[in-house]
Amino acid sequence: MMATRLALIYEKYWGGNMIRAAIVSTVDAENGFVRVTLPDQDDAVSGDLPVVTPAGWALYNGLPQVGEPVVCTFPTGKLREGFCLGAYWTAGKQPPGSDDQRGVWFEDGSFVYYDRASGTLQIKAVSNVHIDGNLIVTGSITRGGETI
Repeated sequence: MMATRLALIYEKYWGGNMIRAAIVSTVDAENGFVRVTLPDQDDAVSGDLPVVTPAGWALYNGLPQVGEPVVCTFPTGKLREGFCLGAYWTAGKQPPGSDDQRGVWFEDGSFVYYDRASGTLQIKAVSNVHIDGNLIVTGSITRGGETI
C-alpha cells in the first residue's frame, strides 16, 4: 500500500523522470555537458546536462562518449534541467582488470593501474612515456631482463 502511494506521488510530482537510463547523443567536451536520448520515452532528447565528476584538489576530464549508456537525474522532472550522473557497464562492455586492480585502461591498449594483491603499479604505453621532472629511483632498475 505504502509503495503504491509513493509511486503515485513520484509520478504526480516528478512525472517519473527523476532518475532515467539514457544514451549519450552529443558531447560538449569544452563545457563538460552531454545531451542524452531516452529510449523509453520515444527517444526524447534532454537539454545540456552537466556531467558529475570527482572533484576536490585534482580535476577529472573523463566524459561519456556518444552512444554510451548513462544514468541521469532530472530533479524537477523536466528533461532540460538535470545532470548526467555517469556511465554504467553493460553485458557488451565489461570493466577491465580484476577486483584487485584500480586504474585507467585506454582503447589503444595503454593503461595505468595499481594491483593491491601484488603491490605493483603497472604502466603500459603503446608509444612513449614522457616524464617532465626529476626521476628518483630508490630500488633497482631492470631493462630487458638485465638489472642496471
